[in-house]
Amino acid sequence: MKKTVVLVISLMLFLIASGTSACGKKLEMNEPAAQSEVHVSAEGSDESGNGTESAPYATVSRAAETAPGSLIIVHGGEYGPVTLGPECSGSEGSPTIIRAAEGESAVFHAVEEKAISLTDVSHISIEGIETEGGTHGIDYRSTRESGDMPLSDISIRGCKVHGVRGIHGISVYACNDLAPVTDLTIEGCEVWDCECGSSESVVLNGNVDGFLIAENRVHDNDNIGIDMIGFEGTAKHPDEESGKNPYEADQVKNGICRDNVVYNISAEGNPEYYDDGEYDLCADGIYVDGGRDIEIFNNFIFNCDIGLEVATEHSPEDNELFRVSGISVHDNVIADCTGWTGICFGGYDEDLGFTEDCVFNHNTLVDNATQIGVQRSRNNRISENLIIGGETAVEFSEDCRKEDMVNDISGNVLADIDDEENTEAYGQVFKGREEAADGFCSLVENCGSRFIPDSSMMELYENKEDI
Repeated sequence: MKKTVVLVISLMLFLIASGTSACGKKLEMNEPAAQSEVHVSAEGSDESGNGTESAPYATVSRAAETAPGSLIIVHGGEYGPVTLGPECSGSEGSPTIIRAAEGESAVFHAVEEKAISLTDVSHISIEGIETEGGTHGIDYRSTRESGDMPLSDISIRGCKVHGVRGIHGISVYACNDLAPVTDLTIEGCEVWDCECGSSESVVLNGNVDGFLIAENRVHDNDNIGIDMIGFEGTAKHPDEESGKNPYEADQVKNGICRDNVVYNISAEGNPEYYDDGEYDLCADGIYVDGGRDIEIFNNFIFNCDIGLEVATEHSPEDNELFRVSGISVHDNVIADCTGWTGICFGGYDEDLGFTEDCVFNHNTLVDNATQIGVQRSRNNRISENLIIGGETAVEFSEDCRKEDMVNDISGNVLADIDDEENTEAYGQVFKGREEAADGFCSLVENCGSRFIPDSSMMELYENKEDI
């Protein structure tokens, strides 16, 4: 787990209330047929209101508990923290949808608590809501008390989360080892100005099986942008569960992370990472920390300490499951990550878990200090990547044994690398970058990212130093 001085001038290129994602695409919100509407207003009343537009409730909690499975319209105004439990669950045909009224700004404020807290809720969607402050912006949790039926159909869409002081921006902690959280979506959100300490801006942790993290903008936070975690004990089987590997359910898996824009993520200024007079610049833009069978593509990551990392921070000597496999990283653009590297993979010392049987191909890496960092890993394929600029093309960890870093790094295109030693071992080498690329667009057939940042993304990138 890892962590930017928070310098925030948010470039708002979209309207959440109108259903536009953080990456400028129109979101498809949940629209169940013939669903009843319940209204909430800061000027309403939980005592005398009945949930109609003319007599709204004052709180989302009252509306969701009174009319689960409804479309709850939250009108513009300032609200305090909200906590929802299983009694607020919808159903497969009629989820509980909590949505900001069209064209209105509904802001939930917190200080030393979670702004929006959801526990053991199924078939629920939070849409177009804004949170400010708190230890968490939007937090979803499953617990063992929910039993052995999966909690499914959970969505966080088009929300704005900022000003967190303590732990997470958007978090999903699936703590129930008996059944997973499934069909989970975090889409079109913006998360910024979060002081996360040793935690993350957006995180999935524990027994999550089937998810989508898409079209979000995560930026100007002091620790990891997007993290998919396993093996922290979040969904560990109790000790008395004999015959089971205690960690068999404790792993985020079978998901997609795509079309996100992640930038200005750094541990610089984060006291959790200050030691001996300097900051450990180890905050990833996107991190798979113990996850499995995840596809990561079409993401634009820039100005982070580390662009994208695939690893586990736990040793297979402690448990045979403590390794990472089945991760496909392709068609991402990663630039100007100067804390260490654009892409890195593997346990960071000789005792930590392996990254194995993963694929890193068709990515474009531009002007990252070290372009690819190799740590404890084996049987991974790194190919068809466009590698432009930077100090070093590939760096092998000095803290891992050479025999524990055996991978296929070949068939890439490299240009304008400061340290030219051994670059030819990794693919075709060009002296000047203009021979291999036009900006982020590859000029070499079948090499580099087929995803190219659009004009709105490039505007963010070109103004990164001013943010």
